[in-house]
Amino acid sequence: MPSKLEVTLALSDEILIIALASAAAIILLFSLGVLDPVSAAIIGAFVAAFFGIVFIKVWQAQVRKPAVGAEALIGRVVTATTDLDPEGTIFVDGAYWTARAPYKIPKGEEVEVVGHEGLVLDVRRKGGEGPG
Repeated sequence: MPSKLEVTLALSDEILIIALASAAAIILLFSLGVLDPVSAAIIGAFVAAFFGIVFIKVWQAQVRKPAVGAEALIGRVVTATTDLDPEGTIFVDGAYWTARAPYKIPKGEEVEVVGHEGLVLDVRRKGGEGPG
């Protein structure tokens, strides 16, 4: 599976090719006398701005944190719904999740989601404190 950077670079290559083709069309129309210099400059500026915005949006989409699934829950701080010894239940965003801790955490204590394995969330005490 390609990395996010590889996907972003591949998409930016496509954007660059389309932008260059647009620039070539503007130059061709200018050289044929269809466009005057002012119109060519204005159209070129709009095309450059458009593709600049498209590139920025593609980049933002690739580096954005996942918004759904277990990946989106990493870093969240919630309250343990049951004792975690080592597994139990937590309630996050309207859903109960099975959670696993490396040590016993009593019901009602705040925990932080630090990872997941399948649909089981790995949690630690808030702030990363160990047993105690």
